[in-house]
Amino acid sequence: MIGISTLTADTNGHAIIDTEIDIRDNTARVSKVKTLDGGVVITHSGYSDGDITVNVEADISETVSDTLWYIFRNHSYINLASKEGVFLSVIRSLKINNGSMKMTILIKSRGSE
Repeated sequence: MIGISTLTADTNGHAIIDTEIDIRDNTARVSKVKTLDGGVVITHSGYSDGDITVNVEADISETVSDTLWYIFRNHSYINLASKEGVFLSVIRSLKINNGSMKMTILIKSRGSE
């Protein structure tokens, strides 16, 4: 289960979606460059929560559909709450068709603990 809410107070700015997301499915900031001598240089620059892109798919009610569309159209940043924590995020894309929803969320940072 995940929760989405606006950053500012808004009576229409929250939704609960009965689905799971996998925050731990990600990659590190790694680059590989070929060198002139035939070798390679691999640089590992770590990991950031800002590297996470979340794809959400779920069947939702008309009420949740209306709420998500409202948030998508009227708010830039959202809070995304999951079992992994709360993340400052943006909804990159939202597609709703006959109760079936697909949404892409870009995470900016983890909420303060």
